[in-house]
Amino acid sequence: MSIRNKLFLLLLMGMLIISLIFTFLSQIEPVNRAYITNQGENTVSVVDLNTLSVDQRIAVGSSPLGVAIVPSKNLAVIGNVDSKNLSIINLDKNKVVSTIPLDTAPLGIVANASGDKVFITSWFKNQVLALSTHDFSVLHSFSVGITPSGIAFNEKYNAIVVANRDADTVEIYDADNYKLRKKVKVGSHPYGISTNSSFILVANVYDDTISIINMENWVQKVIKVGFYPYNAIVHEEKAYVTNAQGDNISIIDLKTFQEIKKINTGETPENISIDKINNRLIVTNWGSDSVTIIDLQTQEPIAQIKTGLQSRAFGQFIYTK
Repeated sequence: MSIRNKLFLLLLMGMLIISLIFTFLSQIEPVNRAYITNQGENTVSVVDLNTLSVDQRIAVGSSPLGVAIVPSKNLAVIGNVDSKNLSIINLDKNKVVSTIPLDTAPLGIVANASGDKVFITSWFKNQVLALSTHDFSVLHSFSVGITPSGIAFNEKYNAIVVANRDADTVEIYDADNYKLRKKVKVGSHPYGISTNSSFILVANVYDDTISIINMENWVQKVIKVGFYPYNAIVHEEKAYVTNAQGDNISIIDLKTFQEIKKINTGETPENISIDKINNRLIVTNWGSDSVTIIDLQTQEPIAQIKTGLQSRAFGQFIYTK
């Protein structure tokens, strides 16, 4: 065989290998899971959001509620209300690798942008705890309003945002020195809270409203939604709100600040997150022990998946890799 033919054969083989590598890589789906706390059975369901199936259940502490995904540490932090501890799940192994005792019942949980800290609301002590994700030791605790519930982290302002249910307030704290920056009066019994860029969304349970607060000028918009709103998030130019006693979610147009649609879910929908890979909304249903999957393009439900008894997942519960 001539040198020219050998070179040509080597070139063809190289192209074939490269083609096979690209074909293999294109067939690998990203890890895309939801970690759903089942408060009534002391487990966390791992839902594969690509196949819409429950891969496994992980046993945790008693009465798990809050969840925070910490991608930089490859961990999920689960708050167990009745056993007053945290279950730390390794996201590669889907296994509890540590149980952290607390002297209080953890409710809301959120990680900061770097993932070196998590912040936890202590409902009964009217405090927020700051923990290191290195060893989950308590770095600091500070007093907030009455019965703090939802908690969020705003990366733009490096701020911890807390909803105080029985004080009817939202408070904003510096995430480094824990000093109060601002207190805002909102509707009756604010509970679930989220933040996106310059805005804070909080669900006012007893008013059937949500408050949208602009962090640049502290102007507040109050929007009527369904019965007993529990949580709210922003995605692109819309807000999505779970109406716990309406068995549906409200969609709010953030250009007009008007409700444009309601979508039926399972019973007692509570918490909500975005599957960005598949452009879907994931809603946890406490009353029907399930999650509802909603296509964001068609704005219609496409599946309801049984997860576990009293599925809640209060916090950011989707892990993508």
